[in-house]
Amino acid sequence: MLPGTLCDDRLFISLRYHLADREILTVALSEHDNIEDAISAVLANAPPDFALLGFSLGGVVALGVAQKAADRVSGLALIGATPHPVPQQLHQLRRASVDTARLVGMAHHARSALWPNYVAPDRRGDAQLCELVLAMAGDQGVDVFARQTELALSRPDYGSALAEMTMPSLVLAGTEDALNPPDVQKFMAGALPNAAVSLVSEAGHFVLLEQTDRVAAEVGTWLERVDAPIEQTQNDDTRNKSKGGSMSDSKSGPKDGGRSPQSEKAGGAVLQVERRDFPELVSEGRERVQSLRGFDDCYTDIVDYIVRCTHKIWDERDVGLIYTHYTWNCVAYTTLGTMYDRETHIRDTLQRLVEFPERRGMAQQVLWRGNDVDGFYTSHMTHGIGRHTQFGMYGKPTGRNFITRTVADCMILENKIYKEWIVRDNMGPLIQLGLDPHRFAAQLARKKVDAGEPLMDVLENRRMLGQNPPETEADVSIAHNDGEAQLLRDLHHIYNRRMFGRIEKMYAPNCQWHGPLMRELYGPAAVLQQTMRLVALMPDSAFVAQHICAVESEEGGTKYAVRWIMEGHHLGYGPLGAPTGHPLSVMGISHFHIRDGKIVEEWVVYDELSMLVQIKMAAMQQAGDEPMHDVGGM
Repeated sequence: MLPGTLCDDRLFISLRYHLADREILTVALSEHDNIEDAISAVLANAPPDFALLGFSLGGVVALGVAQKAADRVSGLALIGATPHPVPQQLHQLRRASVDTARLVGMAHHARSALWPNYVAPDRRGDAQLCELVLAMAGDQGVDVFARQTELALSRPDYGSALAEMTMPSLVLAGTEDALNPPDVQKFMAGALPNAAVSLVSEAGHFVLLEQTDRVAAEVGTWLERVDAPIEQTQNDDTRNKSKGGSMSDSKSGPKDGGRSPQSEKAGGAVLQVERRDFPELVSEGRERVQSLRGFDDCYTDIVDYIVRCTHKIWDERDVGLIYTHYTWNCVAYTTLGTMYDRETHIRDTLQRLVEFPERRGMAQQVLWRGNDVDGFYTSHMTHGIGRHTQFGMYGKPTGRNFITRTVADCMILENKIYKEWIVRDNMGPLIQLGLDPHRFAAQLARKKVDAGEPLMDVLENRRMLGQNPPETEADVSIAHNDGEAQLLRDLHHIYNRRMFGRIEKMYAPNCQWHGPLMRELYGPAAVLQQTMRLVALMPDSAFVAQHICAVESEEGGTKYAVRWIMEGHHLGYGPLGAPTGHPLSVMGISHFHIRDGKIVEEWVVYDELSMLVQIKMAAMQQAGDEPMHDVGGM
């Protein structure tokens, strides 16, 4: 256990009582004035393998320990902590606080300046609690306060490192914590791959002393998660020894699809799809490795949830699972229209399955962020393969095979998807089946016009405000870290400022590009051509990123998912025919793999068929076509 600023082992008295059967070591953080020395001191005092609990400043040091020695840390509990550095503009204020303590005395300064921010407003009059906190501060003294202040100021930004900390984690704080508020805790819990989060009501920063029983219960539950893989290892060891072997010569291998020994011990990292065969992704014997409040018991983490339920619905034909995996009013935005209720989801799924009974969907990637309190966001890319053997939206069966790429972005809470964006490359299968895209698009457009569907209109897409050039800087407000912010800046410069030369700098010389119509291209020159090809269709278009998330990749580097829209007018030549001037809106989703600062692979999905349908609809409405049915009259 690592105490916080001006704290000692008295902070953990109640917790030690509840954990009397545990071997507990408290490492003081009173002798060091920089984060690296504090981290080294913890590692020097700790046993080879240990679970680590840190409060406030102790939590900050715990993050550094977990980053530096993840192979030794079997579990990580962060109480009232933060991964963020102290803003530079606050450094002088922090040091001035030390100077004031030297003038008026540590205990007096703690009572007048620190205590009001330490606890929930309702606990500020708790004399016994105040006496304990001030006693610890007075005993530590000003010199310790000065060193711990410098230690806090020396800490780096651990935000980008959280995704690498795969051990079972607990993020806990009071709902009224004025120093490290709930938003900070939610950020940490969302970035840690294997974290449970608990925000304790009626408690402030010193939640450990304000709500002792609640904290003890949460810590106990966390330690059970930490113990689980250790017990499993011991059981495996016993079984191997009974066979005359040892753990080192066991050939059984990991039971969860190939996690490293480190993540095995840590309770298991959230799955990644790319290097695992399907039975490993939906293993029946895998333990739950992520907090999934309200989810069905069969799901072990959010990636398992997405892959497994998609497989059940589409490949095992359990279409009725949509009732338990979608809210009744779930909205799904697709490239060819919007579905506003669960029954429409079921009807659409049935129709697609009947037309392509041999269809199979293969998961390629699942990128995600979030937690089971605030909800998860996933971006799930699949390859769909099949054969056109039945009547349906594509008409008479052609008997031809097809392959297509789809990305579905979902918002999920307690086992139910409540909002979804589905981007299918519908043009790809159409061409592979030998159908005429223009004729097919005209038929779809006719149905939409007959149904009274309004035409999207682009009047001012705000790429250029008035007569000004495009904004120099991108809006990065949706980014969660520096890597996401930089990618948004790069996309803004390419798509909105038309600085296509940036592509040569962003992409690795041997990059791969996977695009609509299942195009597979290589090298920055190919990326440049395909990017300009899309923009040239709508040379007045604006590019707006709507969501971004990132996952550290087992293959090295980071993978990013960006959902975006482009709006403009059909003013350029291309596969959609001669320019018509009609408005166009394109919804797309791109996945990027960035390693060593370069994009080594990109997958981009948008639907040229939906663009063609929009053009046909605009032409019909411009020509004054009336719906081809009698709508009656007054």
